[in-house]
Amino acid sequence: MKALRVADGVAFVGTAEAVYVARVPEGPIHVLTDSAALIWHEALGVDRGTVASRVAAAAALSISDVAQGVDDLITALVRLGLLNEGTQVPD
Repeated sequence: MKALRVADGVAFVGTAEAVYVARVPEGPIHVLTDSAALIWHEALGVDRGTVASRVAAAAALSISDVAQGVDDLITALVRLGLLNEGTQVPD
């Protein structure tokens, strides 16, 4: 399995309700709130395929209710260079 991780040159701070994430020092700062903040927190250090189930459990929703949104946000964060896929996670 390959874990999602914060990309090199990216910093973030946040709470359960909001995450501020940016490429440093050039920016821009991206603000993730509510469900996007939850997805960020649940995604770090785990395989991409497990994030939807983690988010669903944390939000007391079904996986089918969250799967597309989770995948869309992770895809966007990877494209923006804020998250990377690739650190090997032990099975």
